[in-house]
Amino acid sequence: MTGPAEPPAGAGWLLEVDPASAGLRLDLFLSLRIHRLSRARAARLRVVDLDEPDRSLRKSQTVRAGQRLWVERPLPDGDAETSAPVVLHADADLLVLAKPPDLAVHPTASRFVRTVTHWLATTTPEGTPRPEPAHRLDVETSGVLVCGRHALAIRALKQLFADQHVQKRYLAVVEGRPAWDETLVDQPLGPATDSAVRIKMGPGDLPAVTALKVVARGGRRSMVEARPVSGRQHQIRVHLALLGHPIVGDKLYGPDEGLFLAHLDRPLDDAELGRLGHPRHALHAAEVALPWRGEVRRFQAAWPAELDALWQD
Repeated sequence: MTGPAEPPAGAGWLLEVDPASAGLRLDLFLSLRIHRLSRARAARLRVVDLDEPDRSLRKSQTVRAGQRLWVERPLPDGDAETSAPVVLHADADLLVLAKPPDLAVHPTASRFVRTVTHWLATTTPEGTPRPEPAHRLDVETSGVLVCGRHALAIRALKQLFADQHVQKRYLAVVEGRPAWDETLVDQPLGPATDSAVRIKMGPGDLPAVTALKVVARGGRRSMVEARPVSGRQHQIRVHLALLGHPIVGDKLYGPDEGLFLAHLDRPLDDAELGRLGHPRHALHAAEVALPWRGEVRRFQAAWPAELDALWQD
């Protein structure tokens, strides 16, 4: 039997089991510690106990406090083609990007290369501080993403977002023709208790307010402007779905959350894509306005051409 091992070269997660997690099944522990990893996918990952590297681990085993685990990160996205962000603005403090759809901001269980943080790491000159995103956008959401270019700017920007001093304007294509021209949705949110998807949100106890305005109505769909007053996870998507006007292409809050679960493991087929109406949810972060160095700075990202025809039929 060999002694403790060092983490192998290559991409992966180094996890140490905290006392509160001792006794959990290995697959459950992994799904709780790794963002957007289901237990089914956790069961397929290669895991090494660095303290006993020769001992094979079953996903049904329980973990113990202090155990050091190396989880090999699959890189299925390494060869996939994704558009790079477009630089909208750059100065000594700020780097503002137009994020394309299907590009995650941070790494997840299935995405390591196709992320904004990886793009920043590979495009920042050596010896220069690496910019860091100050907020999040969902993977499929396109539009304005604000990054700080040094530690002080990053900290200040994150505080502005946390304190809700940043104004955000989104555009979305939704199913149906809303009866209202403008409305204010004041619906607290929290984790969905009736869903098999751990990240899904629904009615709850966390305050959440979104101002909505219809921009244009088509035959079966409409374009809506959304201005979130608070910043809950999936807030705009949930509020629109609760009003009966889910965003076109939304796998989680649209016709069937089973489409979201299916797309985690395989490409959706033509029939499933037909039910969605579009391969990705039609939500775009059109504008961000924030106070910076004594003035309000506004940054805008153009409406994506691929969404143009969705609301006009």
